[in-house]
Amino acid sequence: MAFTTDLRHSVRLLGRSPIFTLTSIISLALGIGAAATIFSLTDALLFEPTVGVQEPSRVVDIGRANNGSGFDNMAHPTYVNLREHSQTVDVAAVDFGGGPMSLGTNGTSERVIGTLVSGNYFQVLGTKPALGRFFRDDEDRIPGERPVVVLSHAMWTRRFNSDPAILDKPLRLNNREFAVVGVAEAGFQGSSMIGTDLWAPMAMVQVVRGQPDSSMLTQVRGVWHVAIGRLKPGVAIGQAEAELNTLNEAYKKSQPEANQAHTIKLASMGRIPGPVRTPFLAFIGFLFALTGSLLAIACSNVAGMLLARAAMRRREMATRLAVGAGRGRLISQLLTETMVLFAAAAVVAVPLTYWLVSLLALPQLPVPVSLNLDIHVNLRVLLFAFGLALVTGLIFGLAPARHALGGDLAPMLHGANATADRKRFRLRNTLVTAQVALSLMLVVVAFLFLRSLEKAAFTDPGFKTANILLAGVDVSLSGYREQKAVDLFTRYRERLKAIPGVQSVANARMIPLQGSGFGLGSVRVPESKGNRDDGRFESDWDVVSPEYFDTIDMAIVEGRAFNDADRLGAPWVAIVSETFAKQAWPGQSAIGRTFYQRSDEPEERPIQIVGVSRDAKYRYISSAPAPYIYVPLAQQPQPTMEFYIRHAPGQQVAQEVRAAMAQIEPNVPIVMLQTFDDAAALGLLPQKLAAWIAGSVGTIGIFLAALGLYGLMAFLVTQRTREIAIRMALGASHGDMRGMVLKQAGVLGGIGGLIGLVLAGGIGTLAQVLLVGVPPIDPVSFGGTALLFVIVLAIAAWTPAARAAATDPATALRAE
Repeated sequence: MAFTTDLRHSVRLLGRSPIFTLTSIISLALGIGAAATIFSLTDALLFEPTVGVQEPSRVVDIGRANNGSGFDNMAHPTYVNLREHSQTVDVAAVDFGGGPMSLGTNGTSERVIGTLVSGNYFQVLGTKPALGRFFRDDEDRIPGERPVVVLSHAMWTRRFNSDPAILDKPLRLNNREFAVVGVAEAGFQGSSMIGTDLWAPMAMVQVVRGQPDSSMLTQVRGVWHVAIGRLKPGVAIGQAEAELNTLNEAYKKSQPEANQAHTIKLASMGRIPGPVRTPFLAFIGFLFALTGSLLAIACSNVAGMLLARAAMRRREMATRLAVGAGRGRLISQLLTETMVLFAAAAVVAVPLTYWLVSLLALPQLPVPVSLNLDIHVNLRVLLFAFGLALVTGLIFGLAPARHALGGDLAPMLHGANATADRKRFRLRNTLVTAQVALSLMLVVVAFLFLRSLEKAAFTDPGFKTANILLAGVDVSLSGYREQKAVDLFTRYRERLKAIPGVQSVANARMIPLQGSGFGLGSVRVPESKGNRDDGRFESDWDVVSPEYFDTIDMAIVEGRAFNDADRLGAPWVAIVSETFAKQAWPGQSAIGRTFYQRSDEPEERPIQIVGVSRDAKYRYISSAPAPYIYVPLAQQPQPTMEFYIRHAPGQQVAQEVRAAMAQIEPNVPIVMLQTFDDAAALGLLPQKLAAWIAGSVGTIGIFLAALGLYGLMAFLVTQRTREIAIRMALGASHGDMRGMVLKQAGVLGGIGGLIGLVLAGGIGTLAQVLLVGVPPIDPVSFGGTALLFVIVLAIAAWTPAARAAATDPATALRAE
């Protein structure tokens, strides 16, 4: 009954202060909605049941820990040993992330994602087929013998129109016929968040991954897939882990070439695969920290206003105490008012969360795999939103309630609170200071990344990206290797050059500014100490055709570019970057020098330098100059290559490129087709995300911080009415009163601003690797943000200051 009465009273009271109520609800809803949106992503990754997995609590991820730390992939022989000898867990394996395959139909090909799994993979997970069957043990026993696949339900529906006769139709994958033996149940994508189109037995690794042989199945040190297991009834994770480590120790003794430092580690099955779980969870934590900052700013703002209201109601509370009301009863009523406010904010946050989640679920990340994530608002997300409102309401509502009822009864009844008490304002001052600090920090970080993006737009990467179309292929998917691949790439280039408007065509293994590198081994330079402790040089590599440097307009500053004479049988040659040349032979010419490449051959390969290229931005636009080596495609061929197709400005040639490449070899799919400009922009994705998130949260934070400062200053003026009146009666001018209020606001803003700048400096230093041409403590970003805050906070404090200056001493003292 008391709660019902308090609830009705709270609703009426909040309705009488519509500006305060609406401001508080909107502020809190922004923070709660943002946090609930990030929780929806966390829920999809950690808590959403995995479709098709039976008794998921018994399914575990099995990984390798090196020297007791980490959770790494596993070598196939290690997995086989555990599977064949374990008595506590049924062990299966899956190739993490899958890989592209060529699906050939009617003289054309398309790219699909295929995942290699052990023959018992589906049985360990407990899923059931929607059509046909899953693999038998004998289909994953002899390498290359049984080309069978299981289709995902999504691919069966999308690509084959749910045709039940698909079991009688062979599929041509990577230029070899595969028999479809089954279709997985709807929604099943395996045990992780990585999606796939089909599954094939691990014994088919040579065909599926375009390898020269099946040695990946026997390499003791080659770690390339992850293991999962189903605990047998009554077996705990610790018991299974101990048994697997015992088996692994015995296996390592029988295999001296195996990694002797690794142990076996078990973890509960997660949508985030073990090898990337730590960085993924760190990213989620970063997002929660940002949204938590926004919620903290909002709660601080509302708590400050609640404290102001509590101080104004101290005489009312004293009167009610004097006539017999208990303090506990009054605290309950005040907390009810706060909880009504926070609950209303949670209700408003629900549609906001739905909208934000819809935005989060829309984009397809520019990664080579599909993500099996169903991000949506469910009961857990709603409970999180309302639970967050409940917890924050209790935390930030208790202080105002205690403040309203704190102190002795007699002074409260006699209005002793009319003059400001510094101790009572300490908490409110702290809240406003925290708001200013957090908001300024976020805005400075946003400015840093925006400045970085601006600098990146004018940074010369060392090559030209305009009017170049990129087309990526992996010819190993159709059986081409080494010299046959080189011949095919040559035919491609000749055909593409014939397209009207195409000016030049080149090949390269890598695309710059993608954040990744490519290695063909370390090198030894006899005349140099190297850049590693063992005296060798560590460098990224690229494999390119002779036309590459002209096509992307990368200057050769010394020597020559490659030509058609640089082929197999001719002396091994290379072009190195300026940084490589300076580090290896400081103050000397690199032309004609020889370095030695550690290759698969028994002897090191001597390579002569014929040219030095201009330094360029290879991994990131923010990268410092680094050693780089280019070698000719004809001498060190790679099956995966990019075509760089320079065309006339404004001309669209994508369709012609597709048609021309299909004419040359219809069984090779184009894995990627995009402009060089778009590919280069991908390298700035982290900066864009950081600028957008920090800028959005920081902008809202500025508004809330200004609102909080305004509310506090307005309240201070009200509380100090008697003091102001006495000062003015004793001769203080209107300007003195205005200055007093502005000075106090300036102190709070200054302290908060100083703390915010220090925090921003720390974050800028940590994120320095992502900043392009901007120091972590950038005077423009820090100074510009500080000036912005001075203006915003001055505007927020001016109205209360003007009100203090307009106080009529006689009227104010008469009212007291």
